[in-house]
Amino acid sequence: MKILISAYACEPGQGSEPGVGWNFAQQMSKYHQVWVLTSNCHRFAIEAELARKSPSNLNFIYLDPFGLIIDWSQKGKLTQKWVYLHYYLWQITAYLVSRKLHQKISFDIVHHVTYVKYNSPSFLCLLPIPFIWGPVGGGEFTPKDFWSSLNFQSKIYEFLRNTACFIGECDPFVRLTARRSVLAWATTEDTAKKLRCLGAKKCSSIFSAWYISRRIS
Repeated sequence: MKILISAYACEPGQGSEPGVGWNFAQQMSKYHQVWVLTSNCHRFAIEAELARKSPSNLNFIYLDPFGLIIDWSQKGKLTQKWVYLHYYLWQITAYLVSRKLHQKISFDIVHHVTYVKYNSPSFLCLLPIPFIWGPVGGGEFTPKDFWSSLNFQSKIYEFLRNTACFIGECDPFVRLTARRSVLAWATTEDTAKKLRCLGAKKCSSIFSAWYISRRIS
């Protein structure tokens, strides 16, 4: 199959989201032809790794919505000051680029991998091919009964996080992403419930799949 992967965070030798994007693309390329859309800030590390050992079925397209106007370096990303604005604009750029790319390559599936935020959209769902979303997470919240044990700073953090999630859930493009997914894959059952509320028709969680496989074995 010819698969298009959206992996904004994707870098070899890293943990967290960049590691998820890189390892997912690597494993997928063992069985299919894979094209990966990723942020331009990961280019140096990826090309260094590909020069050492390049999988024949793995291709990368580096994108930056700001182009040459702003030097969006990895150092700048780590400040997290503008990263989510950059990510949102990157998603729009990814769609515009992938639409033209799809006309040339005719992808079979598009799969959004990173960022793994359930409350942020993927505009690649607008492509006329099956769209897989996830695994995405972030739908876990601190139970209200626990709030009394939090200090003031923690309460402020939880309040701001909950507000940000609520705003994201109100984004019509997030709901469109959920509705257009042929499969919405969640990291936990809490996030899976959020995805169903957003309109995902077919949704499953990694934990549920793991639990079922353990019961069968």
